[in-house]
Amino acid sequence: MPALELSVDRADLDRRSDAIITAMLLAGTRSIHASTKWLERRLEDQTKRAVKGRLWRAWKSDAYPAQGRAAYSPEGQVYVNGGKRSVGAMAYWTRPGINKKASGEWLAIPTPEAGVLGRSRNITPGEWERRNGIRLEYVHGKDGKPSRLVAEHVMFGANGIGVRVPTKKRLRNQRYINRDGSPARVQSVTIFVLIPFQRFANKVAVDPIVRQAEAYLAKDYRERTTKVGRQFS
Repeated sequence: MPALELSVDRADLDRRSDAIITAMLLAGTRSIHASTKWLERRLEDQTKRAVKGRLWRAWKSDAYPAQGRAAYSPEGQVYVNGGKRSVGAMAYWTRPGINKKASGEWLAIPTPEAGVLGRSRNITPGEWERRNGIRLEYVHGKDGKPSRLVAEHVMFGANGIGVRVPTKKRLRNQRYINRDGSPARVQSVTIFVLIPFQRFANKVAVDPIVRQAEAYLAKDYRERTTKVGRQFS
């Protein structure tokens, strides 16, 4: 029986091996990009349904390396983009917990009459007193009603916005009206409602969406590598 000879082109074998490895790594990178974006969009959708406003837009994502580059350890991350206000708001809606002051004091929740301090945060009682030159009085809550910080002997401001110290001139000015449109009068106005603590809303369930994203990643990678196998078979 004649001897059999097997000839292997080592250079061609190395090229094909490198091509397969690169294709598999690219499949992993693309799967990471796809599943990371999928997770971001599902979190946006869930937040949009549960929370009024534009908080859903705070979800952002990044994936490394860039699309089209192979890597042995591609990574993706979804995070809350923004300052402390956005991060705190997202924690309030996505985690269980209690919001309370470390000192054990009341949480002062401003009413519309309190106004705001710029765009970054609500005004505090001390800041309100310094801004308006009016001392707030503590009113203890009864029959299950919350305690309050009240501005005594004040009147609503022009067009019913804010409160002012009453003067004869202001009381005669028709621009100074109550919220119901009636002429302004001297009265007591609640500026802050006091509560001992506030439970987080915890209405956006993140963990189930993350587990779904993990399943999405596994399925997507399996499909991509199957195509690679067919390509080189």
